[in-house]
Amino acid sequence: MKKYIGWLTICAALLGAQAANATAYFEVGDAGHTLETAQTVTGGTTSISGQLGTADPADVYRFAWGGGVFQASASTNFDPMLFVFNLAGSLLAFNDDFNGLQSFVSVNLNAGEYLLGIDNFPLNFGGNLAGFASGTNGGGNYSVSFPTATANAVPEPVSLALLGIGFVGLAATRRRKQML
Repeated sequence: MKKYIGWLTICAALLGAQAANATAYFEVGDAGHTLETAQTVTGGTTSISGQLGTADPADVYRFAWGGGVFQASASTNFDPMLFVFNLAGSLLAFNDDFNGLQSFVSVNLNAGEYLLGIDNFPLNFGGNLAGFASGTNGGGNYSVSFPTATANAVPEPVSLALLGIGFVGLAATRRRKQML
C-alpha cells in the first residue's frame, strides 16, 4: 500500500509541476524599446505588468512562441497601443482602441521568437521597431494579459504521457505484489 501511495504522490508531483509554468511577469526597471533592451519573458507567462512615463514612452518584451494564434490585451489607466514585431523589427500586428481605449492583438505566428511592444503614442512610428518609441505623451501603469500562456509551457500530450507512466508504474507494483 505504501508503494501505491508513493507512486500516486510522484504522479501528482509531476502533473503539478506543469501548472507552475503559468506566471505573471513584472517589468524590472525599464523594459526599453529596442531589441537590445527588451526584457525576456519566460515560457508560461500569462501576464506582464509595467509602467510607461514621459521618459519611458514604450516598453518591449521578447518572448518565444510555439506557433499558432497569439493574443494579448492591454488594461491600463491610459490609452495604450499594442504591437507585435518579429526580431528583424518588422510590424506583424497592431491595435489601438479595440474596446474603448483598451487594445487587443490577435495574430497567427510561426514558432519562433517575437517582440511585444506597448506604447502610449508613437509619433513617427513608420511601421517598424526603429521608430517605435517616439511618443511624448505621459503614460501610467499597464497590464498585458495573454489568453494562452506564452510558449514553452508543458504541452498536453506530455501531461498525458506522465500520467500514463504513473499508471504503468502502479500496475507494475501491483503485479509484483500479486506474484509474491
